[in-house]
Amino acid sequence: MPLSEHEQRLLDQIEQALYADDPKFGASARSTRVRFHARRALILAGLGVVAGLAMVLGGLVTNLIVLSVAGFVLVVASSAFAAQVVRTRTPIAAATNPQRGKPVRPAGLRTRMEDRVRRRFDEN
Repeated sequence: MPLSEHEQRLLDQIEQALYADDPKFGASARSTRVRFHARRALILAGLGVVAGLAMVLGGLVTNLIVLSVAGFVLVVASSAFAAQVVRTRTPIAAATNPQRGKPVRPAGLRTRMEDRVRRRFDEN
């Protein structure tokens, strides 16, 4: 269940206060968390590729086209997932927003749209 905006703001304030009190701990906590999740995701993607290749080979040996196609789809999906993880794996601690001093998170569609609306209101 996602957090409400108020809860998210409170959590961000608590997090910022913690990082301000002990910057060394904050940097190590951020980098460890990002590395752990990225490593786990890459291992999962690798297992998906291996399983997909096994399905393709199994489908070729048993002449089951459906199994080979499903294996191919699994290989492509796992490879795309791994590429996405590698592409968005910038450490949050290294990237900071110079205006607010807050960590920059990978921008999704919703975040980009909210930023555009804020900029428009700030211009007026």
